[in-house]
Order: sequence, then C-alpha cells, then structure tokens
Amino acid sequence: MIRLGLTLLGRGQWTGGDIYLRNMLTVIQTRLSREIEPVLFLTEQENAASGAALAPLLPSPPIVDDRVLDFGRGKGLRSAVLAGNDADAARAFAAQRCNVVFEPALFYGWRFPIPTIAWMPDFQHKYMPEMFPRKNWVRRELGFRAQVASRRLIMLSSETARRDAERFYPGARGNTSVVRFAQSVDIPDLMADRASLIAQYALPDRFVFLPNQFWKHKNHALVADAIIAAARAGIADRLPLIVMSGRQDDNRNPGAYPAFTARLEDASVGGAVRHLGLIPYRDVLRLVGAADALLNPSFFEGWSTTVEEAKALGAPLLVSDIPIHREQAPAARFFQPNDPEGLMRVLLDVQAAPPAARSAVGMLLEAQETRLQSHATALLATCRAALKIRERHA
Repeated sequence: MIRLGLTLLGRGQWTGGDIYLRNMLTVIQTRLSREIEPVLFLTEQENAASGAALAPLLPSPPIVDDRVLDFGRGKGLRSAVLAGNDADAARAFAAQRCNVVFEPALFYGWRFPIPTIAWMPDFQHKYMPEMFPRKNWVRRELGFRAQVASRRLIMLSSETARRDAERFYPGARGNTSVVRFAQSVDIPDLMADRASLIAQYALPDRFVFLPNQFWKHKNHALVADAIIAAARAGIADRLPLIVMSGRQDDNRNPGAYPAFTARLEDASVGGAVRHLGLIPYRDVLRLVGAADALLNPSFFEGWSTTVEEAKALGAPLLVSDIPIHREQAPAARFFQPNDPEGLMRVLLDVQAAPPAARSAVGMLLEAQETRLQSHATALLATCRAALKIRERHA
C-alpha cells in the first residue's frame, strides 16, 4: 500500500488547486483505494475552512498540525535549502507512515528521506515572464531547478508540459510522468432542471459561459476587444451574451476588471457581458451544462479545469489556439488569442446557428469513466515510479 502524504494545493487560495486535489482524492477513493491511501495534512485554519468538505474523500481524518504552514516553505524551506531536509515535514510524514509525498510548489530538500513527486503544472513563467513580479519569477525558477536537481519524479499534466520540462530542464529527462487529470461530476444531476437555473440567475435562454478567474493571462481583454469590434461594425446585437463567473481580482494586475468593464461601458456595450462573481461550484458546473458553449480565451494553461468541465458535460468548446488546448480538446473550435475579429466571428457563428445537440447522458458518463480510469492508471504508475526512482538513486 502506498501512503501518499498531501497538503492543500496553493494553501487553499487557488480554486483550480482545490478542484485538482478533490479530483485526485476522488479518483483514489473510487478506483485506487486498494493501492493508495491518501494522508492529508492541514493547519487548524485550513481544517476549519476545508476539512469538513474533504473528509468524506479520505479514509481517515486529516492530520491537523499548525506546523504544516511551514512545510516546504518559510522555516521549512530554509531548512530544506541550508540542511537539505525539511526536518519537521519529514518527521510528520514519517509519523503517519507516508512512503510517498506530493510536493506542489514546495521544496522539502535534496536530502528529504521520503520518495517525492514534484508537481509542475505548467511553465508559464518561461513563456510569459511579464506576468510575474521578478521576485516570484526567481522563486518559481529556483524551485523548479531545485526539484529537478534533487532527482524528484516530475509529475506533469500534459505531454505539452513534458516537452517543456525536458527542454527547459534537461536534467528532468527520464524522470517525468504525465497525469492528465479528469473531472468527476454528477452528470445527471447537473444536467437536470435547466429552466430553474436560468431563472435563478436571470439569464437568457442562450449564452456563452466564461468561468475563468479574472487573471491577466486568462485574456478576458480579448473578449472586450471582440465585443467592441462588433459594436464598431454595427453587429454587437448579433453576439451571444457572455456570462462570466470567478474572482474579479488579480494582485498582479488589480485594475484589470475595472478597466474591462469601463471599456465596455465607454463603447456602450456594457450589457454584452454579465459577471456573476463567485458563485457555488455546483452552479458553475450547471451553467457549463446549460450554456451554448464554454469559452476559454487564455494565453496559457497547464491543463484547463474549465475545459475538462465542458468535456464532462458535453458543452461545445470555443478556445484559444494554444498547444495545450490542441492536446486537451482537439475537437474544439479555435481562435487566435490575439485576434478579436476571429473571436467575434466565432461568437457570431454560435449565435446564428441552432444550439448544438448534447450527447446523451449515458454517452457522457461512459466518456467520463474512460477519462477517470486513465487518470487513475497514470496516477498509480506515477506513485510507483517515485518509489523506483528513489531505489535507483539510493
């Protein structure tokens, strides 16, 4: 039995990380319970915020210890860098008999005694350094280099990311593993009673849904550009309503959302977009299932959660033409992420055509099962490979 030590991804401040962890725990619980036993470590504050929601996905209650706050960071990171080992983290994981540890955006040291899987979700900082304050860029780069130099098994979310890892960090070659995560959702429940959902949010019968956080690299500005281009051509009324959800703040670019709305208002097309703010995750999924299409104009993705949600619920996809989207959703409709007129044409076509027929629930469930089983197979192989890497370098 592999006892896999885990902490929250992004310390509970990253919605995508929360969804990723829940999916991983669900896959383990439903498909790998005889092979992997997850052990989740939380601070008191994290447990109060997330413990009750995650506990049903765990074979035993989370380990609550405020020292978790410094695992792989802060005091623990200093110990990892100076002494080669985050001793507090090592003792805590060993006390719970963890024989593999998951290391997301953390570093436990090159002498850490437990086989470790380093998760690198993407390499955005290499392609878009302007999106990162210099200090954050350097910390991310040094962290990746340290993980590769420490002979971790590097877990990646796509073949696109594997190619990037082995190009940017040649030392990773031979020590990488791809685990494409998949969404596990209750399709029949989420597809039921569309009319009440539409009424609840006072939406028209037809709309396009964009549920990304309002971060700069998510490229919401392209949507504004496309709407304004349509307004200048006198055809803005032929576009579908763009419904958005998610956080509106980005500490790297705090003026992004106010600037976005101001541009639309200045062009007299403020009503072309409806932002619902933060809404319950179940409602996000229901809106994915109810929309004419799921829109993702992002400049960069690791393995898009919103795209996986759309695949699970059979929603047509309108996505930026970037390598990861080509890998993740080859049947999507693509547009260039710097081409407002291209996105405008795609949106006009969606509104002009009849709503796309959705696959039957049974077919969606079968496709979801295939993706989840692939996720489970790759995750188990990755945990086993981490053990073998340690044996190889012992």
